Amino acid sequence: MLIAEVAKRVAVQGELGSYSELAAHEFFAAPIAIVPCPTFAGLFAAVAEGRADFGMAPVENSLAGSIHPVWDLLAEQAPPIAGEITLRVDHCLIAHPGTRLEEVRRVYSHPQALAQCQEYLGTLKHAQAQEVYDTAGAVKMIKEGGRRDEAAIASAQAAIDHEMAILAENIQTDQRNYTRFLVLCQQPLPVGEGKRKSTLILDLADTARTLPAILAAFSGRQLEVLKVELRKRLGLPWEYRCYLEVLTEAGSPALRAAIAETRNLAGWLRVIDAYAPGQTTIARLHTRS
Repeated sequence: MLIAEVAKRVAVQGELGSYSELAAHEFFAAPIAIVPCPTFAGLFAAVAEGRADFGMAPVENSLAGSIHPVWDLLAEQAPPIAGEITLRVDHCLIAHPGTRLEEVRRVYSHPQALAQCQEYLGTLKHAQAQEVYDTAGAVKMIKEGGRRDEAAIASAQAAIDHEMAILAENIQTDQRNYTRFLVLCQQPLPVGEGKRKSTLILDLADTARTLPAILAAFSGRQLEVLKVELRKRLGLPWEYRCYLEVLTEAGSPALRAAIAETRNLAGWLRVIDAYAPGQTTIARLHTRS
């Protein structure tokens, strides 16, 4: 694919070995250089400022739900979208070589990963879970700390990268654990032909009244709605933010009409670029050169 052929630098949130990096390697066929970013805001900035050609932004996990900080950045900046990919997530418990499971007293990881492994963490009677900014970053942190009673939840790739030991594999509570990523880019790409997904972010002041009418604007035109999610806007009485995703033919006049109708119903509306639906994949492990 054209995107894969031109890819050079790809920004990800987190360290090498993060699930975002694994998703990037699966999406881009050509060799890529990973640009690690400590925050989601940094990831968006790296693409917008030209320090990266693309960015892998996780938007939703099948078990833990939407990643709202990323949706907020999409709403604020509306970057062009090159595509999407859904990655199967297999969590591992990682520690120093030679560490025994019963030695572990603290387990570090990203809040999403900890939430996805609650059942397993409950079996570690003497271990306390602690949140950090990144799964792979947690592995790096315990590696540098040198304490045998500390472990991290991350990918097997992170264990390989940091030469650490895997104490347990596939520790997520539910094996149907997938994360969907949007691929950010600097300039809009040609839309092309075939089915395309469009993402809308809108604010509703009176959800009960306006949401049915908004959905009718799409369903009444035989447009396939793939996602509808409401999120309370904290501090604003009775106001909600809505994530809406629709699948249509490229350049659909019906979609344009539905969006125009929605603008009159919503208090605020942001339309994200149309992009090709992505595939679901399992990450391949690799050795650093």
